[in-house]
Amino acid sequence: MNRSKVLAEACESALRLQFDAPWELLIIDNGSTDDTLEIAHGLRRRHPDRVRVEQEGELGLSAARNAGIRHARGEILAFLDDDAFPEAGWLQDLDDALSGDGVLAAGGPVDPLFQGELPEWFDDRYLPYVTVWDLGPEPVDLAYNEYPRGANMAFHRDAFGRFGWFTTYLGRKGKSLLSCEETELCLRIERGGFRVVYVPGARVQHMVNAERIDEGWLVDRFAAQGGSEAIVDWMHGGLAGLRRGRARFRRNAEAAAGETGPGADLYRRVQRASLKGYTAQALRCPLRVPRYRPVADAADWLPFA
Repeated sequence: MNRSKVLAEACESALRLQFDAPWELLIIDNGSTDDTLEIAHGLRRRHPDRVRVEQEGELGLSAARNAGIRHARGEILAFLDDDAFPEAGWLQDLDDALSGDGVLAAGGPVDPLFQGELPEWFDDRYLPYVTVWDLGPEPVDLAYNEYPRGANMAFHRDAFGRFGWFTTYLGRKGKSLLSCEETELCLRIERGGFRVVYVPGARVQHMVNAERIDEGWLVDRFAAQGGSEAIVDWMHGGLAGLRRGRARFRRNAEAAAGETGPGADLYRRVQRASLKGYTAQALRCPLRVPRYRPVADAADWLPFA
C-alpha cells in the first residue's frame, strides 16, 4: 500500500509501546510504488535494534502477513495495520492473554479515527465494515464469527505450526476488497479445540479514510464481504455450508427490502450486493478454492442457519 506518511506515524507510535521483554517491529513492504520503502529503511536506521524491514513480492494482505510469519523471530506475533495506532499497554496485554491455557489467538478493540465528517445516512450498522470493533470492558472467549479484527490481533507461533498460515484465497489484494482471512484462520483454531480471546485493554485507533464513508464503496465492501463468507463457508462447510450460507444472505436481503425511513435505500442496496457477492463466489469457489482439511479430532462445522 502507498501510505508512507501514515506508516511512519503508526510505526513511531508502536515503538513507544511499554513492554519489558525484548521485541522487534517488523515492517513488510508489499509492492509499494511510493516512498514507503525509503520511510521504512529510515525507521530501521533510527532504531537499528528494534526495526527490521522485509519485502514480499506476492501482492496481497495475506501474502504480506505470511511474510511476517516467515521472517518473525519471536514466539508471539502481533499484527497491526499500517494505519493503526496502539495504546501504550497493547503489546503487554496481548502477551498476557496469550499466556492463558489453550489460548492461541487474541485481539482487542479497534476505535475509528474518521478522516472527515460522517454523513447522516452512516449509522452503526456500517461500523463493522470499516473495522470498528468493541465488545466491552470484560475479557471473553470468542467463537465464530466474532473474532479479532486484522488491524489488532496476535497469535502464538504454535497456531501457525498447528493450523497453517493465512489463506491467500482471502484478504485484500490490489483493488479486491475480499476479507475474512483472519476469520478463517481463527475458525481453524477454534475447530481444533484451542481458544481465541478478546482482550479489552489491547486497544488500537484505526484510521478510516474518507473514501470509505461513501455509498459506492460500501456497496462494493458488502459485496466483497458476501463473497468472502462464501469462501469460508465452502472451505469449512462444503456444499452444505454454501447452501446454508446463501439462504442466510437471501433472508437478510429480503428483510432489508422492508426497510423504510432515512438510509433505507442504501441498506437495501448493500444487502442485495452481499447476496450477489455471496452467490457469485458460491458458484466460483468450488472450482478454484481447496477445502480446508482439518486435523483428525477437529469439530465438525457449518455456518449459521
